[in-house]
Amino acid sequence: MRGRRVILSMVGAAFAVLCFPLSLSAEEDGAFSNSYIVKAADIEVLEDFAAQHGIEVSPLITYPNPSKETMELFGDSYVLTFPDESKSAAEDRIQMLGTLPGVAYVEPNARVYLAPGWDEEPVEDFSPSQGMNPADPYTPNDPLYDQQWDKPIAETDWAWNTSKGEGVIIAIIDTGVDTTHEDLVDNLVDGYNFALNNTNVWDVKGHGTTVCGMAGARMDNNLGVAGTAGLASIMMLRIADNSGAMYLNWAVNAVNYAADNGAKVISMSFIGGAYTPFETALNNAWEQGLFLCAGVGNSGNTNVGYPAAYERVMAVGASNQEDTRLPQSNYGEKVDIFAPGGYSTKRGGGYGGTSLTSFTTPQIAGLAALLFSAYPHATPQQVWDNIIQGADTIDSDVGKILRMNSRNAVEMEIIAVEERKPEPIGLWAASVQSGVIRFTYDLPASTSYNLRIFDVTGRELYAERGRTDTKGEISCNPALGSGVYFWRFKTSEGTSSGKFVYVR
Repeated sequence: MRGRRVILSMVGAAFAVLCFPLSLSAEEDGAFSNSYIVKAADIEVLEDFAAQHGIEVSPLITYPNPSKETMELFGDSYVLTFPDESKSAAEDRIQMLGTLPGVAYVEPNARVYLAPGWDEEPVEDFSPSQGMNPADPYTPNDPLYDQQWDKPIAETDWAWNTSKGEGVIIAIIDTGVDTTHEDLVDNLVDGYNFALNNTNVWDVKGHGTTVCGMAGARMDNNLGVAGTAGLASIMMLRIADNSGAMYLNWAVNAVNYAADNGAKVISMSFIGGAYTPFETALNNAWEQGLFLCAGVGNSGNTNVGYPAAYERVMAVGASNQEDTRLPQSNYGEKVDIFAPGGYSTKRGGGYGGTSLTSFTTPQIAGLAALLFSAYPHATPQQVWDNIIQGADTIDSDVGKILRMNSRNAVEMEIIAVEERKPEPIGLWAASVQSGVIRFTYDLPASTSYNLRIFDVTGRELYAERGRTDTKGEISCNPALGSGVYFWRFKTSEGTSSGKFVYVR
């Protein structure tokens, strides 16, 4: 999937220094953050700086017994909490922080959010499906199964003849779960609360309980409903504090925890911005064999937020009982797959209908679990390919779209193959001259690229898209004042980022 290397050199005004890779993004809602994630090779330098400026330093990874792989990636990453002060004063500290020896990136510890359109307890009900009685699908004994119109539409009932998710752990990163719910308790395994650093994963919003039921409500227990992967295990990774607020550092911890503790699938029903530590954690999880999926949002437009927009995360939209696009669902070429809503568990022990992308995403997570259960040797890419290639093409108000078909996906055999790990992208020295920034690349094939430049607050100052040759140079001449700047150069062969100090 990735290529051999990208060689980047940079050119810009009277004086410049290129340091280690760095990228910086602002919070999505424009709010000023007083908490930042910093990757720094020299903790003593960082702590000395923090002590001088009244900044609190804590490790990014906070859960017990992280793996060697996690600590190799994030052992030198920290959360810095700035004292209450004006935005301009904090920006001065951030500017200075970016110039410290060994600092690779400084990024806001931004909030992440549940997708718009969700009220705390979705209560939309659906009438039992009519006229959907295929001869040989599997019918579980759950008494509310006739309310689950989604299972015949997606042919999940047929897929259950092959797999029910046995032996697979689905990690749900969300607001928590009703740990006493009759239809979830038998499928729950130990999770973690990253907001409070304990094992209390009780659902503070009601959102996560519904997500869990869609993916893995216990099937064939003569209770309630059947989740898509009704015999899979559910690991709740709570990233909400008691007020419901969710932050980036907790999401980064949750992804790493899932990879460290045996999960094969990660389901994410929240939206935030693009940040280096989160993308690093997701890429590491993928490379360790985990399938990733996330909801695209419920604004009814073509915007796809993060984490759904990351390359290795399947972006999930929502379809409805009429088997077309749910009007609230975001759509467009960045949406990989649509999935139906349905009938699920509710906090407090009940059940009810639901439809938004938060709750269609765990349908795809459940389907991935069915595939991993049927084909334990499968790679995330093979699971991805089966889901996409097995999908049905359906009509919608925005044209043809792909809607999940569990039967097709599961019945397409996955052959064990050895997957080649991508090689890291190398960076070499660079210079800045006459206001022109030059990127020199060496790639195995022509590919599309996306170049972005940010200031220290994460504000994007320049963006450019185009296509490379196999070797060549890309130059740009953005209007920059003196200061520290950060760039990101992304191609299908990989992503590189860096920082430079520009002085007129």
